[in-house]
Parts: sequence; structure tokens; C-alpha cells
Amino acid sequence: MYLAVSLFLFASCSKSEVIRLTVASEEADCVGVAPQKCLLVKKEGQKDWENLYNGIDGFIFEDGNEYVLEVREEKIDNPPADAPSVKYVLVNEISKTAKTSEGLPAKVEAPVTQTFQVIVASQQADCTGVAPQKCFLVKKDGQKDWEFLYSGIEGFTYEEGNEYVLEIKEEKIDNPPADGSSVKYILVKEVSKIKKISENLPKPKK
Repeated sequence: MYLAVSLFLFASCSKSEVIRLTVASEEADCVGVAPQKCLLVKKEGQKDWENLYNGIDGFIFEDGNEYVLEVREEKIDNPPADAPSVKYVLVNEISKTAKTSEGLPAKVEAPVTQTFQVIVASQQADCTGVAPQKCFLVKKDGQKDWEFLYSGIEGFTYEEGNEYVLEIKEEKIDNPPADGSSVKYILVKEVSKIKKISENLPKPKK
């Protein structure tokens, strides 16, 4: 009986370990299952900061402070495929210092997205992309001829018989399908909506 209990305790203890972590004075943008904020941590003797996706149970982070913590690292049996295999539990807060941590990873600036205006004609046109469909007819600033827009404009509700001036942004699509567009258009602002028949529309193909 004593041997069985001892083996059980040994097995339980072997799944956890107390370690010391330094927690940086600011969090980082990171992506786990979804975009989130991660603690930046270093173990003893470690040079570079690492993202800690699942946080530390029992620890309350205050931006602008660098912490030294004693935490228990516990292994998780049969974790989900999209979840970490360990969790961290606060044992002791050794220190909390108001400072900016050194050697933090550089922040990745979001790319500046340019916006531009397009005119959307008062009627759509028959066109063929992957299959026959209806396309918007659009012109950019200073453009003379109408062009087909096969992919539409996210967030824009079209009503036939109205000519629109829209401010939109163009975003690149990573790894688009072979038969799909490499960019998408998103409505930023509806500048105007006028009930009229647009001029110089292309004649329908017979």
C-alpha cells in the first residue's frame, strides 16, 4: 500500500516542475487560435524573449512592470491539437519593478493600406469569371472607360439605378485559389449615391 501511494505521488510530481520566469514590461501581439496578446517571458539563462500564449494562472499583469516569478510548469495530458501541452501556475512573485524591459522584440508595424475612389455604374454587366455572373462596372479617378469588377466590394450594398462614388481599400490575398482574385476590395466610405443612368456604358453582348 505504502509503495503504491509513493509511486502515485512520484508520478504526480514528475508532471510538474517549479521554474523561475522573467516577465517583460509589455505584452506582444501574437496569433494562437486567434489574434491575442501574449506575455513575453524568459527562463533563467535565456537570452531572447518568447511569447507565452496561455498566460500564468493566478498572475495579474500590469503593463510597465518587469516581474520575476516562481511558477509551476505542469504537463497537460492529452491536450487538444490547438492547445499547449503545459500550463503555468504562479507560486511566488519574487519581484515587480517599474521599468521598460530591455531587448524586447521589435513591433511589426501593420502595412499602410492605401484607399482610393471608384465610380460604380448604375447597372451591372454580364461577365464570365469562373462561371457566367454579374459584374460591377467601375472607373477609377480620371479613367475614361468602364471596367468589370469580378470580385465585388465587401460591405457595399448595391441598388440598381444608382451611380455611386465609393472610397475603398485594396488588400492582397495570401495564397489565393488558382481561379480566384489575388486582391479584395473593402468599402471604407460611401461618398455619394445619385439616382441616374450612368453615361457611356458598354453595350451588352448579344
